[in-house]
Amino acid sequence: MRTEHTRSIQTISHSTEVIDSFKDNNTNKLFFVLRLSERQDVNRQLFIVTLKDDNKSDNFYVVPFAELVVRRERVKYLVSPEKQYPEYNGNIDAIMKHIESVVKNFIDNFKLTTVH
Repeated sequence: MRTEHTRSIQTISHSTEVIDSFKDNNTNKLFFVLRLSERQDVNRQLFIVTLKDDNKSDNFYVVPFAELVVRRERVKYLVSPEKQYPEYNGNIDAIMKHIESVVKNFIDNFKLTTVH
């Protein structure tokens, strides 16, 4: 299996586009849902969720939260936040459902715009 694009800081900073952002009121954190913009095939979309870290002033500092793909109409987490962020356990389900909703809406709209 060939890796098309790795998920380095540079890739996340320069080869993704923001498809949505939202603030979780319980954690008071800002989340960005990004899409790897190099991928044009609807079946090969990769989504990276980052977290804005208010403690960092550097614009190129990236805090990854989750990584997702869509397979057979279902959202799959490649990197799940449940184990990486136990401090959000009380609210992690709501955050993940919101992320999944954003990704599903994007895929539905992407299918509509790429149908020939």
